Amino acid sequence: MSNMTAHRTSEAPQTCRELMRHKQTATICMILLFGQAGCGGGSGSDIETPALPPPIVAPQPGNPPGGEDAPPVPPLVPTTPPEAIPTPGDTMPAVQVSNAKQLQNAINNASAGVVIRLADGSYTGPFTITRKNGRSGSPITIVAANPGGAVISGKAGFEFESASYVTLQGLKFVNQGTAVSLSSASHHVRVTGNTFALAKNSAPTKWIVIDGAGSDYNQIDHNDFGPRQGVGQMIALDQVNEQVPRHTLIEKNHFHDAVRLADNGGETIRVGLSVASMSDGFTVIQNNLFVHCDSDPEVISVKSGRNTVRFNTFIRNQGQVTARHGHNNSFYGNYLLNDGVKKDVGGFRIYGNDHKLYNNYLHKLTGNAIVLDAGSYDGGANGYTSTPNEEQLRMHWRIYRALVVNNTIVGSTTGIVIGGSKSLAPVGSIVANNIVVNTTGTLYDENMKSNTVFAGNIGFGATTGNVSRTSAEIRTVDPMLVEVDGLRKLSSNGPAHHAAVGHYPFLTDDMDGQTRTRHDVGADEYTSLPALRKPLTAEDVGPNATDAGT
Repeated sequence: MSNMTAHRTSEAPQTCRELMRHKQTATICMILLFGQAGCGGGSGSDIETPALPPPIVAPQPGNPPGGEDAPPVPPLVPTTPPEAIPTPGDTMPAVQVSNAKQLQNAINNASAGVVIRLADGSYTGPFTITRKNGRSGSPITIVAANPGGAVISGKAGFEFESASYVTLQGLKFVNQGTAVSLSSASHHVRVTGNTFALAKNSAPTKWIVIDGAGSDYNQIDHNDFGPRQGVGQMIALDQVNEQVPRHTLIEKNHFHDAVRLADNGGETIRVGLSVASMSDGFTVIQNNLFVHCDSDPEVISVKSGRNTVRFNTFIRNQGQVTARHGHNNSFYGNYLLNDGVKKDVGGFRIYGNDHKLYNNYLHKLTGNAIVLDAGSYDGGANGYTSTPNEEQLRMHWRIYRALVVNNTIVGSTTGIVIGGSKSLAPVGSIVANNIVVNTTGTLYDENMKSNTVFAGNIGFGATTGNVSRTSAEIRTVDPMLVEVDGLRKLSSNGPAHHAAVGHYPFLTDDMDGQTRTRHDVGADEYTSLPALRKPLTAEDVGPNATDAGT
Protein backbone atom coordinates (compact mmCIF):
# COMPACT_ATOMS: atom_id res chain seq x y z
CA MET A 1 0.00 0.00 0.00
CA SER A 2 1.24 3.49 -0.80
CA ASN A 3 2.45 5.41 2.19
CA MET A 4 0.06 8.18 1.24
CA THR A 5 -3.01 6.01 1.74
CA ALA A 6 -3.72 7.15 5.28
CA HIS A 7 -1.49 9.92 6.59
CA ARG A 8 -1.96 9.99 10.33
CA THR A 9 -3.04 13.26 11.94
CA SER A 10 -1.27 12.65 15.24
CA GLU A 11 2.10 14.24 15.83
CA ALA A 12 4.65 11.45 16.08
CA PRO A 13 7.21 11.94 18.85
CA GLN A 14 10.50 13.32 17.56
CA THR A 15 13.71 14.51 19.12
CA CYS A 16 13.47 18.25 19.53
CA ARG A 17 16.51 20.00 18.13
CA GLU A 18 18.05 23.16 19.45
CA LEU A 19 15.44 25.78 18.55
CA MET A 20 17.56 28.89 19.05
CA ARG A 21 17.18 29.82 15.41
CA HIS A 22 16.91 33.55 15.89
CA LYS A 23 18.88 35.59 18.38
CA GLN A 24 16.33 38.27 19.00
CA THR A 25 16.54 40.80 21.75
CA ALA A 26 13.57 41.43 23.95
CA THR A 27 12.80 45.01 22.91
CA ILE A 28 9.19 45.98 22.52
CA CYS A 29 8.41 48.60 19.89
CA MET A 30 5.07 49.69 21.34
CA ILE A 31 4.57 53.14 22.75
CA LEU A 32 1.10 53.96 23.87
CA LEU A 33 -1.10 57.01 23.69
CA PHE A 34 -2.68 57.39 27.08
CA GLY A 35 0.12 57.17 29.56
CA GLN A 36 -0.06 54.44 32.16
CA ALA A 37 -2.40 51.61 31.24
CA GLY A 38 -5.06 50.33 33.57
CA CYS A 39 -5.06 46.79 34.83
CA GLY A 40 -7.78 44.22 34.62
CA GLY A 41 -9.17 42.63 37.73
CA GLY A 42 -9.67 39.01 38.60
CA SER A 43 -7.38 36.03 38.92
CA GLY A 44 -3.89 35.57 37.51
CA SER A 45 -0.35 36.55 38.32
CA ASP A 46 0.37 40.10 39.48
CA ILE A 47 1.78 41.94 36.47
CA GLU A 48 2.98 45.50 36.83
CA THR A 49 1.57 47.84 34.22
CA PRO A 50 4.37 49.90 32.66
CA ALA A 51 4.10 53.65 32.23
CA LEU A 52 4.13 54.22 28.49
CA PRO A 53 4.25 57.68 26.83
CA PRO A 54 2.35 58.62 23.60
CA PRO A 55 1.87 57.95 20.77
CA ILE A 56 0.99 54.35 19.84
CA VAL A 57 3.54 52.99 17.41
CA ALA A 58 3.01 49.49 16.06
CA PRO A 59 5.79 47.14 14.91
CA GLN A 60 6.43 47.68 11.22
CA PRO A 61 6.78 45.02 8.53
CA GLY A 62 10.44 44.34 7.93
CA ASN A 63 11.43 45.53 11.40
CA PRO A 64 9.95 43.14 13.97
CA PRO A 65 10.68 43.35 17.70
CA GLY A 66 14.10 41.87 18.24
CA GLY A 67 16.45 44.23 16.44
CA GLU A 68 18.66 43.63 13.43
CA ASP A 69 19.14 39.93 14.10
CA ALA A 70 15.42 39.19 13.93
CA PRO A 71 14.19 37.54 10.70
CA PRO A 72 12.44 39.98 8.34
CA VAL A 73 8.68 39.97 7.91
CA PRO A 74 7.96 37.89 4.78
CA PRO A 75 6.16 39.01 1.64
CA LEU A 76 2.44 38.32 1.78
CA VAL A 77 2.42 36.23 -1.38
CA PRO A 78 4.97 33.80 -2.79
CA THR A 79 7.72 35.69 -4.58
CA THR A 80 7.91 32.97 -7.26
CA PRO A 81 4.30 31.92 -7.88
CA PRO A 82 3.47 28.71 -9.73
CA GLU A 83 2.95 29.10 -13.44
CA ALA A 84 -0.35 29.72 -15.19
CA ILE A 85 -2.14 26.68 -16.53
CA PRO A 86 -1.78 25.91 -20.24
CA THR A 87 -5.08 26.28 -22.07
CA PRO A 88 -6.33 23.95 -24.83
CA GLY A 89 -5.15 26.51 -27.37
CA ASP A 90 -1.54 26.39 -26.24
CA THR A 91 0.90 24.79 -28.68
CA MET A 92 2.27 22.19 -26.28
CA PRO A 93 2.62 18.45 -26.83
CA ALA A 94 -0.47 16.65 -25.54
CA VAL A 95 -0.85 13.04 -24.47
CA GLN A 96 -4.39 11.66 -24.42
CA VAL A 97 -5.12 8.99 -21.79
CA SER A 98 -8.27 7.07 -20.93
CA ASN A 99 -7.30 4.61 -18.18
CA ALA A 100 -5.07 4.33 -15.13
CA LYS A 101 -2.26 2.43 -16.85
CA GLN A 102 -2.01 4.97 -19.63
CA LEU A 103 -2.01 7.78 -17.09
CA GLN A 104 0.89 6.34 -15.08
CA ASN A 105 2.86 5.61 -18.28
CA ALA A 106 2.31 9.17 -19.47
CA ILE A 107 3.51 10.50 -16.11
CA ASN A 108 6.60 8.29 -16.24
CA ASN A 109 7.50 9.64 -19.68
CA ALA A 110 6.55 13.27 -19.06
CA SER A 111 8.95 16.15 -19.53
CA ALA A 112 8.68 19.91 -19.24
CA GLY A 113 5.82 21.39 -21.24
CA VAL A 114 3.87 18.16 -21.72
CA VAL A 115 0.08 18.21 -21.23
CA ILE A 116 -1.48 14.92 -20.14
CA ARG A 117 -5.21 15.12 -20.91
CA LEU A 118 -7.56 12.69 -19.16
CA ALA A 119 -10.70 11.54 -20.95
CA ASP A 120 -13.90 11.18 -18.95
CA GLY A 121 -13.92 8.04 -16.83
CA SER A 122 -12.58 6.47 -13.64
CA TYR A 123 -8.87 6.24 -12.84
CA THR A 124 -7.92 3.94 -9.96
CA GLY A 125 -4.97 5.25 -7.96
CA PRO A 126 -2.48 5.67 -6.48
CA PHE A 127 -0.30 7.41 -9.06
CA THR A 128 3.32 8.33 -8.37
CA ILE A 129 5.07 11.40 -9.73
CA THR A 130 8.72 10.87 -8.82
CA ARG A 131 11.53 13.16 -9.94
CA LYS A 132 9.41 14.60 -12.73
CA ASN A 133 10.32 18.23 -13.22
CA GLY A 134 8.82 20.83 -15.46
CA ARG A 135 10.33 24.26 -15.80
CA SER A 136 9.27 27.80 -15.09
CA GLY A 137 7.04 28.64 -18.04
CA SER A 138 6.81 24.98 -19.10
CA PRO A 139 5.13 22.94 -16.37
CA ILE A 140 3.99 19.37 -16.70
CA THR A 141 0.19 19.59 -16.76
CA ILE A 142 -2.21 16.79 -15.83
CA VAL A 143 -5.67 18.04 -16.77
CA ALA A 144 -9.16 16.64 -17.27
CA ALA A 145 -10.46 16.97 -20.82
CA ASN A 146 -13.75 18.04 -19.23
CA PRO A 147 -13.65 19.53 -15.71
CA GLY A 148 -14.84 16.92 -13.22
CA GLY A 149 -15.15 14.24 -15.88
CA ALA A 150 -11.93 12.41 -14.93
CA VAL A 151 -12.58 10.75 -11.55
CA ILE A 152 -9.72 9.57 -9.32
CA SER A 153 -10.83 6.56 -7.28
CA GLY A 154 -9.19 3.71 -5.38
CA LYS A 155 -7.03 3.80 -2.25
CA ALA A 156 -5.19 7.05 -3.00
CA GLY A 157 -4.59 9.80 -5.55
CA PHE A 158 -1.25 11.37 -6.55
CA GLU A 159 2.01 11.15 -4.65
CA PHE A 160 4.73 13.65 -5.55
CA GLU A 161 8.34 12.90 -4.60
CA SER A 162 11.14 15.28 -5.61
CA ALA A 163 8.89 16.73 -8.31
CA SER A 164 8.51 20.34 -9.42
CA TYR A 165 6.57 22.58 -11.77
CA VAL A 166 3.62 20.22 -12.12
CA THR A 167 -0.05 21.22 -12.36
CA LEU A 168 -3.11 19.10 -11.47
CA GLN A 169 -6.28 20.61 -12.94
CA GLY A 170 -9.95 19.80 -13.28
CA LEU A 171 -9.99 16.35 -11.64
CA LYS A 172 -12.57 14.91 -9.27
CA PHE A 173 -11.21 12.95 -6.30
CA VAL A 174 -13.44 10.33 -4.66
CA ASN A 175 -10.67 8.00 -3.49
CA GLN A 176 -10.47 6.71 0.07
CA GLY A 177 -6.97 7.76 1.16
CA THR A 178 -4.95 10.93 0.69
CA ALA A 179 -5.69 12.63 -2.61
CA VAL A 180 -2.48 14.64 -3.08
CA SER A 181 0.79 14.21 -1.18
CA LEU A 182 3.88 16.37 -1.72
CA SER A 183 7.15 15.23 -0.15
CA SER A 184 10.91 15.00 -0.69
CA ALA A 185 11.25 18.68 -1.56
CA SER A 186 8.50 18.81 -4.17
CA HIS A 187 8.06 22.44 -5.11
CA HIS A 188 6.15 24.73 -7.48
CA VAL A 189 3.27 22.27 -7.70
CA ARG A 190 -0.15 23.74 -8.44
CA VAL A 191 -3.40 22.01 -7.51
CA THR A 192 -6.21 23.98 -9.14
CA GLY A 193 -9.79 23.66 -10.27
CA ASN A 194 -10.33 20.23 -8.73
CA THR A 195 -13.18 18.71 -6.72
CA PHE A 196 -12.35 16.80 -3.53
CA ALA A 197 -15.21 14.66 -2.19
CA LEU A 198 -13.27 11.77 -0.71
CA ALA A 199 -14.86 8.56 0.48
CA LYS A 200 -15.14 8.15 4.23
CA ASN A 201 -12.11 6.40 5.67
CA SER A 202 -11.98 4.64 9.02
CA ALA A 203 -8.39 5.89 9.48
CA PRO A 204 -7.66 9.61 9.95
CA THR A 205 -6.86 10.94 6.48
CA LYS A 206 -5.32 14.14 5.21
CA TRP A 207 -6.87 15.05 1.88
CA ILE A 208 -3.89 17.17 0.75
CA VAL A 209 -0.64 16.98 2.70
CA ILE A 210 2.61 18.86 2.11
CA ASP A 211 5.74 17.95 4.04
CA GLY A 212 8.40 20.52 4.91
CA ALA A 213 12.12 20.95 4.21
CA GLY A 214 12.11 22.04 0.58
CA SER A 215 8.46 21.45 -0.33
CA ASP A 216 8.05 25.16 -0.93
CA TYR A 217 6.20 27.55 -3.26
CA ASN A 218 3.24 25.27 -3.85
CA GLN A 219 -0.21 26.59 -4.68
CA ILE A 220 -3.70 25.23 -3.92
CA ASP A 221 -6.39 27.33 -5.57
CA HIS A 222 -9.93 27.27 -6.97
CA ASN A 223 -10.75 23.83 -5.60
CA ASP A 224 -13.92 22.51 -3.98
CA PHE A 225 -13.49 20.55 -0.71
CA GLY A 226 -16.42 18.69 0.81
CA PRO A 227 -18.47 17.16 2.16
CA ARG A 228 -16.34 15.35 4.74
CA GLN A 229 -17.32 12.87 7.44
CA GLY A 230 -14.05 11.46 8.80
CA VAL A 231 -11.15 12.70 10.91
CA GLY A 232 -8.23 14.42 9.22
CA GLN A 233 -7.46 17.75 7.61
CA MET A 234 -8.59 18.89 4.20
CA ILE A 235 -5.19 20.58 3.87
CA ALA A 236 -2.29 19.71 6.20
CA LEU A 237 1.10 21.40 6.08
CA ASP A 238 3.34 19.01 8.01
CA GLN A 239 7.07 19.11 8.71
CA VAL A 240 10.42 17.47 8.10
CA ASN A 241 13.32 18.03 10.49
CA GLU A 242 11.24 20.59 12.39
CA GLN A 243 10.72 22.79 9.33
CA VAL A 244 7.26 23.42 7.88
CA PRO A 245 6.68 23.97 4.15
CA ARG A 246 7.32 27.55 3.12
CA HIS A 247 5.51 29.99 0.88
CA THR A 248 2.41 27.89 0.32
CA LEU A 249 -0.45 29.84 -1.27
CA ILE A 250 -4.01 28.67 -0.51
CA GLU A 251 -6.62 30.83 -2.22
CA LYS A 252 -10.07 30.94 -3.83
CA ASN A 253 -11.05 27.50 -2.49
CA HIS A 254 -14.49 26.47 -1.24
CA PHE A 255 -14.42 24.39 1.97
CA HIS A 256 -17.78 23.14 3.12
CA ASP A 257 -19.88 20.63 5.04
CA ALA A 258 -17.48 18.91 7.39
CA VAL A 259 -19.61 17.15 10.00
CA ARG A 260 -18.93 17.64 13.70
CA LEU A 261 -16.71 14.94 15.21
CA ALA A 262 -16.04 13.77 18.73
CA ASP A 263 -12.32 13.21 18.04
CA ASN A 264 -9.62 15.88 17.78
CA GLY A 265 -7.70 16.34 14.54
CA GLY A 266 -10.38 17.46 12.10
CA GLU A 267 -9.12 20.95 11.24
CA THR A 268 -10.05 22.21 7.80
CA ILE A 269 -6.54 23.66 7.36
CA ARG A 270 -3.57 23.03 9.65
CA VAL A 271 -0.43 25.09 9.07
CA GLY A 272 2.41 23.28 10.83
CA LEU A 273 2.82 21.07 13.89
CA SER A 274 3.85 21.85 17.44
CA VAL A 275 7.23 20.14 17.03
CA ALA A 276 8.01 22.51 14.14
CA SER A 277 6.29 25.59 15.54
CA MET A 278 9.55 27.51 15.94
CA SER A 279 9.99 27.45 12.16
CA ASP A 280 8.44 30.04 9.84
CA GLY A 281 6.02 29.03 7.10
CA PHE A 282 5.19 32.26 5.23
CA THR A 283 1.92 30.57 4.23
CA VAL A 284 -0.78 32.82 2.78
CA ILE A 285 -4.42 31.74 3.16
CA GLN A 286 -6.54 34.27 1.31
CA ASN A 287 -9.91 34.73 -0.41
CA ASN A 288 -11.30 31.34 0.60
CA LEU A 289 -14.87 30.48 1.61
CA PHE A 290 -15.55 28.23 4.63
CA VAL A 291 -19.14 27.10 5.19
CA HIS A 292 -20.36 24.63 7.85
CA CYS A 293 -16.85 23.36 8.60
CA ASP A 294 -17.77 21.87 11.98
CA SER A 295 -15.37 18.96 12.35
CA ASP A 296 -12.93 20.59 14.81
CA PRO A 297 -12.92 23.54 17.25
CA GLU A 298 -10.12 24.97 15.10
CA VAL A 299 -11.28 25.65 11.55
CA ILE A 300 -7.80 26.95 10.74
CA SER A 301 -5.05 25.94 13.14
CA VAL A 302 -1.81 27.87 12.72
CA LYS A 303 1.13 26.04 14.31
CA SER A 304 4.13 27.88 12.86
CA GLY A 305 5.37 31.42 12.38
CA ARG A 306 4.96 34.34 9.96
CA ASN A 307 1.80 33.20 8.20
CA THR A 308 -1.04 35.36 6.89
CA VAL A 309 -4.79 34.63 7.00
CA ARG A 310 -6.63 37.38 5.14
CA PHE A 311 -9.73 38.25 3.10
CA ASN A 312 -11.49 34.96 3.84
CA THR A 313 -15.19 34.46 4.54
CA PHE A 314 -16.32 32.11 7.31
CA ILE A 315 -20.02 31.26 7.46
CA ARG A 316 -21.58 29.25 10.32
CA ASN A 317 -18.53 27.14 11.17
CA GLN A 318 -18.52 25.55 14.63
CA GLY A 319 -14.98 26.57 15.50
CA GLN A 320 -12.42 29.36 15.53
CA VAL A 321 -9.36 30.53 13.65
CA THR A 322 -6.55 29.80 16.07
CA ALA A 323 -2.94 30.91 16.42
CA ARG A 324 -2.18 27.74 18.36
CA HIS A 325 1.64 27.75 18.09
CA GLY A 326 4.28 29.99 16.54
CA HIS A 327 4.83 33.73 16.40
CA ASN A 328 4.33 36.75 14.16
CA ASN A 329 1.13 35.68 12.40
CA SER A 330 -1.33 38.14 10.86
CA PHE A 331 -5.11 37.81 10.62
CA TYR A 332 -6.90 40.61 8.81
CA GLY A 333 -9.75 41.55 6.50
CA ASN A 334 -11.74 38.40 7.28
CA TYR A 335 -15.53 38.11 7.54
CA LEU A 336 -16.79 35.71 10.24
CA LEU A 337 -20.56 35.38 9.98
CA ASN A 338 -23.32 33.47 11.73
CA ASP A 339 -27.09 33.60 12.01
CA GLY A 340 -27.01 33.97 15.80
CA VAL A 341 -28.65 30.56 16.17
CA LYS A 342 -26.06 27.93 15.32
CA LYS A 343 -24.05 27.19 18.46
CA ASP A 344 -20.28 27.45 19.02
CA VAL A 345 -19.58 29.57 15.96
CA GLY A 346 -16.49 31.53 17.00
CA GLY A 347 -13.89 34.01 15.84
CA PHE A 348 -10.21 34.09 16.84
CA ARG A 349 -8.18 32.53 19.66
CA ILE A 350 -4.55 33.55 20.10
CA TYR A 351 -1.36 32.28 21.80
CA GLY A 352 2.28 33.24 21.29
CA ASN A 353 4.14 36.41 20.37
CA ASP A 354 3.59 39.40 18.09
CA HIS A 355 0.35 38.46 16.37
CA LYS A 356 -1.78 41.07 14.60
CA LEU A 357 -5.59 41.00 14.30
CA TYR A 358 -7.14 43.90 12.40
CA ASN A 359 -9.92 44.85 9.98
CA ASN A 360 -11.92 41.73 10.83
CA TYR A 361 -15.72 41.81 10.86
CA LEU A 362 -17.50 39.37 13.21
CA HIS A 363 -21.30 39.08 13.07
CA LYS A 364 -23.76 37.20 15.32
CA LEU A 365 -21.18 34.74 16.63
CA THR A 366 -22.34 32.38 19.37
CA GLY A 367 -18.84 31.35 20.51
CA ASN A 368 -16.03 33.60 21.68
CA ALA A 369 -15.39 36.37 19.16
CA ILE A 370 -11.78 37.39 19.93
CA VAL A 371 -9.83 35.74 22.76
CA LEU A 372 -6.36 36.71 23.90
CA ASP A 373 -6.11 33.59 26.00
CA ALA A 374 -3.98 32.88 29.05
CA GLY A 375 -1.04 30.56 28.61
CA SER A 376 0.38 27.53 30.37
CA TYR A 377 4.01 27.99 29.21
CA ASP A 378 6.10 31.15 29.13
CA GLY A 379 8.37 31.17 26.07
CA GLY A 380 9.66 34.62 26.97
CA ALA A 381 9.36 38.03 25.41
CA ASN A 382 11.66 37.01 22.57
CA GLY A 383 9.93 33.71 21.92
CA TYR A 384 12.87 32.02 20.21
CA THR A 385 15.66 32.02 22.77
CA SER A 386 14.31 29.24 24.97
CA THR A 387 14.92 25.58 24.13
CA PRO A 388 11.54 23.98 24.84
CA ASN A 389 11.12 20.23 24.84
CA GLU A 390 8.33 18.46 22.97
CA GLU A 391 5.92 18.64 25.86
CA GLN A 392 6.48 22.38 26.23
CA LEU A 393 6.07 22.90 22.48
CA ARG A 394 2.60 21.37 22.75
CA MET A 395 1.53 23.71 25.56
CA HIS A 396 -0.37 26.99 25.24
CA TRP A 397 2.28 29.70 25.00
CA ARG A 398 1.86 32.96 26.83
CA ILE A 399 0.95 35.95 24.67
CA TYR A 400 3.40 38.78 24.20
CA ARG A 401 2.60 41.98 22.29
CA ALA A 402 -0.60 41.01 20.47
CA LEU A 403 -2.17 43.84 18.47
CA VAL A 404 -5.98 43.78 18.25
CA VAL A 405 -6.95 46.91 16.35
CA ASN A 406 -9.82 48.18 14.20
CA ASN A 407 -12.07 45.13 14.37
CA THR A 408 -15.89 45.23 14.45
CA ILE A 409 -17.98 42.76 16.47
CA VAL A 410 -21.76 42.95 16.12
CA GLY A 411 -24.63 40.98 17.64
CA SER A 412 -22.43 38.30 19.19
CA THR A 413 -22.54 36.62 22.58
CA THR A 414 -19.06 37.88 23.53
CA GLY A 415 -16.70 40.63 22.47
CA ILE A 416 -12.98 40.84 23.17
CA VAL A 417 -11.84 38.55 25.97
CA ILE A 418 -8.54 38.90 27.82
CA GLY A 419 -7.25 35.83 29.67
CA GLY A 420 -8.80 32.49 30.52
CA SER A 421 -8.53 29.47 32.76
CA LYS A 422 -4.76 29.06 32.48
CA SER A 423 -2.36 31.00 34.72
CA LEU A 424 -0.17 33.20 32.48
CA ALA A 425 -1.85 36.47 31.47
CA PRO A 426 -1.06 38.22 28.17
CA VAL A 427 1.82 40.70 28.32
CA GLY A 428 2.33 44.01 26.51
CA SER A 429 -0.70 43.71 24.24
CA ILE A 430 -2.82 46.47 22.72
CA VAL A 431 -6.58 46.56 22.16
CA ALA A 432 -7.34 49.74 20.20
CA ASN A 433 -9.96 51.29 17.93
CA ASN A 434 -12.36 48.35 18.01
CA ILE A 435 -16.16 48.49 17.93
CA VAL A 436 -18.21 45.95 19.90
CA VAL A 437 -22.00 46.18 19.72
CA ASN A 438 -23.75 43.28 21.44
CA THR A 439 -26.93 42.95 23.49
CA THR A 440 -25.63 40.30 25.89
CA GLY A 441 -22.48 39.49 27.83
CA THR A 442 -19.50 41.72 28.55
CA LEU A 443 -18.15 43.64 25.58
CA TYR A 444 -14.56 43.95 26.83
CA ASP A 445 -14.15 41.04 29.23
CA GLU A 446 -10.95 41.03 31.29
CA ASN A 447 -10.84 37.67 33.01
CA MET A 448 -7.53 38.27 34.71
CA LYS A 449 -5.10 41.00 35.63
CA SER A 450 -2.81 42.01 32.77
CA ASN A 451 -1.02 45.07 31.44
CA THR A 452 -3.03 45.09 28.23
CA VAL A 453 -3.49 48.65 27.00
CA PHE A 454 -6.90 49.80 25.81
CA ALA A 455 -7.25 52.91 23.64
CA GLY A 456 -9.92 54.41 21.39
CA ASN A 457 -12.40 51.52 21.64
CA ILE A 458 -16.20 51.80 21.43
CA GLY A 459 -18.69 49.52 23.20
CA PHE A 460 -22.48 49.65 23.17
CA GLY A 461 -25.58 47.61 23.95
CA ALA A 462 -24.49 45.51 26.93
CA THR A 463 -22.09 45.67 29.87
CA THR A 464 -19.09 47.55 28.50
CA GLY A 465 -16.48 45.99 30.75
CA ASN A 466 -15.83 44.33 34.07
CA VAL A 467 -12.89 46.62 34.88
CA SER A 468 -13.04 50.37 35.30
CA ARG A 469 -11.75 52.04 32.12
CA THR A 470 -11.65 55.69 31.09
CA SER A 471 -13.59 56.98 28.11
CA ALA A 472 -10.25 57.40 26.32
CA GLU A 473 -9.80 53.63 26.64
CA ILE A 474 -13.38 52.46 26.00
CA ARG A 475 -16.24 54.82 25.15
CA THR A 476 -19.77 53.68 25.90
CA VAL A 477 -21.57 55.25 22.95
CA ASP A 478 -23.84 54.13 20.13
CA PRO A 479 -21.60 53.94 17.02
CA MET A 480 -24.72 54.47 14.87
CA LEU A 481 -24.08 51.57 12.54
CA VAL A 482 -26.36 51.09 9.54
CA GLU A 483 -27.05 47.97 7.49
CA VAL A 484 -25.39 47.82 4.10
CA ASP A 485 -25.66 44.59 2.11
CA GLY A 486 -26.34 42.65 5.30
CA LEU A 487 -23.36 44.11 7.19
CA ARG A 488 -23.39 46.71 9.97
CA LYS A 489 -21.22 49.61 8.82
CA LEU A 490 -20.50 53.20 9.77
CA SER A 491 -23.10 55.84 9.01
CA SER A 492 -22.21 59.29 7.74
CA ASN A 493 -22.28 61.02 11.12
CA GLY A 494 -21.41 58.46 13.81
CA PRO A 495 -18.97 58.94 16.71
CA ALA A 496 -16.40 56.58 15.19
CA HIS A 497 -15.45 59.11 12.51
CA HIS A 498 -11.88 60.42 12.84
CA ALA A 499 -11.79 58.91 16.34
CA ALA A 500 -9.08 56.28 15.93
CA VAL A 501 -5.94 56.85 17.99
CA GLY A 502 -2.35 55.85 17.41
CA HIS A 503 -0.47 55.03 14.25
CA TYR A 504 -0.23 51.53 12.74
CA PRO A 505 1.73 51.49 9.48
CA PHE A 506 0.23 48.17 8.37
CA LEU A 507 -3.32 49.60 8.59
CA THR A 508 -3.55 51.07 5.08
CA ASP A 509 -7.10 50.08 4.09
CA ASP A 510 -10.31 48.82 5.70
CA MET A 511 -12.32 45.61 5.50
CA ASP A 512 -13.85 46.76 2.17
CA GLY A 513 -10.46 47.39 0.59
CA GLN A 514 -10.99 51.16 0.75
CA THR A 515 -7.94 53.29 1.55
CA ARG A 516 -7.97 54.57 5.13
CA THR A 517 -7.75 58.34 5.15
CA ARG A 518 -10.20 59.34 7.91
CA HIS A 519 -8.82 57.14 10.71
CA ASP A 520 -12.21 55.83 11.77
CA VAL A 521 -12.75 53.32 14.58
CA GLY A 522 -13.65 49.74 13.65
CA ALA A 523 -13.08 47.54 10.62
CA ASP A 524 -14.99 49.84 8.30
CA GLU A 525 -13.83 53.27 7.14
CA TYR A 526 -16.80 55.39 6.12
CA THR A 527 -17.05 56.24 2.42
CA SER A 528 -19.79 56.66 -0.15
CA LEU A 529 -17.78 54.65 -2.68
CA PRO A 530 -18.66 51.02 -3.43
CA ALA A 531 -16.79 48.31 -1.54
CA LEU A 532 -13.83 46.71 -3.29
CA ARG A 533 -14.05 43.58 -1.11
CA LYS A 534 -17.19 41.87 0.17
CA PRO A 535 -18.04 38.56 1.84
CA LEU A 536 -17.37 35.80 -0.65
CA THR A 537 -20.05 33.55 -2.12
CA ALA A 538 -19.83 30.14 -3.79
CA GLU A 539 -19.73 31.90 -7.17
CA ASP A 540 -16.48 33.66 -6.22
CA VAL A 541 -14.45 30.55 -5.39
CA GLY A 542 -13.84 26.98 -6.50
CA PRO A 543 -13.59 25.43 -9.96
CA ASN A 544 -16.48 27.45 -11.39
CA ALA A 545 -15.27 30.90 -10.33
CA THR A 546 -14.93 33.36 -13.16
CA ASP A 547 -11.14 33.55 -12.74
CA ALA A 548 -10.57 29.80 -12.36
CA GLY A 549 -7.93 28.39 -14.70
CA THR A 550 -6.00 31.62 -15.00
